[in-house]
Amino acid sequence: MVARVLELNRRVRPVALQDSLAAELLPELSAEERMRSFHLVDSSGRVHSAGDGLAELIPILRRSPRVADRLYWLVAGNRDRLGRFIPDIARRQAARRIAARTDGK
Repeated sequence: MVARVLELNRRVRPVALQDSLAAELLPELSAEERMRSFHLVDSSGRVHSAGDGLAELIPILRRSPRVADRLYWLVAGNRDRLGRFIPDIARRQAARRIAARTDGK
């Protein structure tokens, strides 16, 4: 999923939630709160988490914040089950894309 987002949006840079940069970008969140969902920090420094972050990535979802939130938690809650359908080659390609963007390339 992250690799697909990176493919569609060149402005997004992934940061592992365990990385010290995540703590700098999300200073008002505890480590536990950071790990609860994904977070998107926009250019003004505003934090968008879970469904709100998904709506920032997929603007049509801004029309229905409840749908965005439910969709986020549906996918997040089933990532293990959904992951079984992703072929190994796609996983390797995704890992390369994420690593390249994480390194700032």
